[in-house]
Amino acid sequence: MTATSAKGLEVIADEPTEAPMRAKGGAPVHWRQTRTLLLADGSTTYGCVHCDYTSDNMHSIRPHLNKHRTTPAAEIEVDPLDGLTLGEIRQQLTAAAEWKARAVRAEQHLSMLRSALREVTA
Repeated sequence: MTATSAKGLEVIADEPTEAPMRAKGGAPVHWRQTRTLLLADGSTTYGCVHCDYTSDNMHSIRPHLNKHRTTPAAEIEVDPLDGLTLGEIRQQLTAAAEWKARAVRAEQHLSMLRSALREVTA
């Protein structure tokens, strides 16, 4: 339900609001929950698609949309080892150790490259 009147004037047109950014290829991006409302006197204002909240600033609608969340984001605690056998845990630890060794070698190589570049560019 979008507002049917704003600032004491009747809303005569209700369209999705064009966002200030563009999609790849230059196509316009539209905010579906922020509405551009054309008023009877020819002026425009912005409204929430869920209620009759309006504002002259299109950027104030997006924070307002949090009021329409039905449930807060849930915090989920997950044990990464839950349901794994001892053998599977050992495999994961071995794989992690191999990745750590690779990362350490990569950091050493990167450090050597930076040193070499410093000598060349100095």
